Amino acid sequence: MKTNNTYTTTSSLLSKYTKLDHNIKLYIPSTINVNKSIDNKQYILDTLKLFSSLFGGSTSYKAQGAWDSETQGLIVEDIAIVESYTTSDGIATSLPQVLTYATKLKKELAQEAISLEYDNQLYFI
Repeated sequence: MKTNNTYTTTSSLLSKYTKLDHNIKLYIPSTINVNKSIDNKQYILDTLKLFSSLFGGSTSYKAQGAWDSETQGLIVEDIAIVESYTTSDGIATSLPQVLTYATKLKKELAQEAISLEYDNQLYFI
């Protein structure tokens, strides 16, 4: 059982370190025109570079995603998720660039939507 003293001690130990209290993720599809498979490695690399330049670092990992396409029915595909942690100032400064990039990616890959997750809330761009 944790007590207030444990929390206070932990909090004081961490207080001298930089706290990145916001999380942003972009879901990179592996399809173009809704359901045609592509090699998405360059898109992942480009997103890693962008997030690292905006937020100081980034991480990517593989996942499997599915959605009900308006035109093609159920689509299941391998995706990559690129994420970064940042401060309130970092998100305020950089979110417009992330949204512009996500919109460009959506158009370039001819997607119905690109998923952007911010602080555990998902947005379809």
